[in-house]
Amino acid sequence: MDDELTGDGMIILDGESVETVYYSLTMVLAPGPVIAEGSITGSEDVMKRIKGANAAKLALADGPTVALRCHGGRSGVRWVKAVRA
Repeated sequence: MDDELTGDGMIILDGESVETVYYSLTMVLAPGPVIAEGSITGSEDVMKRIKGANAAKLALADGPTVALRCHGGRSGVRWVKAVRA
């Protein structure tokens, strides 16, 4: 697997597929729950909904579905950490 993951993935909020977003993630090599970190870009409406969701996930274009932890951002971009779903 590459150290960088980029592409278009589907945001899933509380079990509902919501919108395709662009993601740019870097793999985290240290052991632990976080497997990648970086940013996602989409409509501001969906970015706001991610913060308020009980469960936010990202289905990667050519890979697994990961849970998202949002750590800030603005104007349609959110900084995230991806953990095993």
